[in-house]
Amino acid sequence: MAGEKVMSGNARWSLDGKSVFHASECTLSLSRATKERSTKDTDGRELAKGIKSFSLSSSHLVVYGSDGLLTNDFAALIDIFNDDADTRIVVVFTPSEADKEYTLEGEGIMTSLEGNFVNEEDGTSSLTIEGGSMTKVPVPVIP
Repeated sequence: MAGEKVMSGNARWSLDGKSVFHASECTLSLSRATKERSTKDTDGRELAKGIKSFSLSSSHLVVYGSDGLLTNDFAALIDIFNDDADTRIVVVFTPSEADKEYTLEGEGIMTSLEGNFVNEEDGTSSLTIEGGSMTKVPVPVIP
């Protein structure tokens, strides 16, 4: 890895046109189900590609009573978690590097939300959004 850049990244997501969160830490997991195939001619185990999915978990500081547009408003998170509408959350994983060449984008639903509020310390929260496949989207080159 000598001379290679180490990648860092951030998760950003929005719902109903509002960018609700900028994570301070995130984990992106991509997975694919497989189907096992065998026939009388199969010599061993054969796998076929199945459905793709992602799970994006993130942690962040939270605030109380913000504008709910660009800050980490915990009340807005509760509203999104409790929303039973079919509207999906737009998720973007963005490499932090200024010369990034792509982002990963997808849509999903919030499957978990956790708050940690310790006396005389900053409140934090963690959440997980799960969905189908993510798409690699090229970042336009600005001359």
